[in-house]
Amino acid sequence: MATPYVTPDIIANAPTGVPWNIIPFPKATSEQQLAEQTNICWRATGRVDSFCNQPLRATLDTEDTYGPDYRLTIGQDGVARALVSRVPIVSVPAVRCSARSSFPRQWQVLPAGAAQPESPPLGVYNTTTFGSAGDINNAILIQPGYIGWGGGRNGYIVELTYLNGWPHAGLLTAPIAGATSFRVDDVTAWTGAAGFIYDGANTEQIKVASVVADNPVTVPGGVSIPVGPGTVTLATATTQPHPVGVVMSAIPPIIQWATIMYCAALVLESGASAVTIQSLPGSRTSGGPGIEAIIKDIEGDPATHKQGILQPFCRVI
Repeated sequence: MATPYVTPDIIANAPTGVPWNIIPFPKATSEQQLAEQTNICWRATGRVDSFCNQPLRATLDTEDTYGPDYRLTIGQDGVARALVSRVPIVSVPAVRCSARSSFPRQWQVLPAGAAQPESPPLGVYNTTTFGSAGDINNAILIQPGYIGWGGGRNGYIVELTYLNGWPHAGLLTAPIAGATSFRVDDVTAWTGAAGFIYDGANTEQIKVASVVADNPVTVPGGVSIPVGPGTVTLATATTQPHPVGVVMSAIPPIIQWATIMYCAALVLESGASAVTIQSLPGSRTSGGPGIEAIIKDIEGDPATHKQGILQPFCRVI
């Protein structure tokens, strides 16, 4: 099972002022509190993805596009440029094309390396410093010679299989200090990525050297892509021990903060009018106005042209 962007431990330790010990109701057992707090974490994660109009965690997706036209253009040098739906693009392990008029499709699989992201993501791979900025690169470049104007406008269908998003997982085993490999619930796009193990005072930055998936996916061309549960091997050993369930993520920390704020808003929206939380500006607030202020911080306010935390990470087509 995958891991939400935040966990009960993360939201309980965040400076929101929410009295999590009375959620879902006063005198609830620790098991009841954990269950509902986990549900809130998942609801907030879904709300983040819904607002951004895409999952932000790393996924492997296959998408069809038609061209040449607006979303699939051909440059004067013959290089094709395809716009895709999910960002940021990490890598393009498979591309195949066919004449649009061919039924069934007569696919031509492009060789490895014939396609690549136009702008590889910054701050996660091949970097000395972990980055937190929105990185919306939604174009794939395709080698000349496979797609052209010979079939006219929209004469080709191109199937693009690409990794996108930020690596995100939960620990399935508890690494000790000095560990270099351990199991996580999702190895997607972790190879070569930098991120954090979020464990309170034991939080530390890590870089993944390689991964092995329990059940890798084979894409056109026979390439095996590691996705889902598996084992990660770090470039450098951990410096702290970490328990099972802790988040390991390359998702920008500001997205984690937005998810925490959504969690707080969900508590207020639940009708718990007696719950009072500390608003971000410093004033105490309860009920509707508090929810509105939190949501505007996350999503922005068109009336005042205020940019929300999540807007730089939204899918733009």
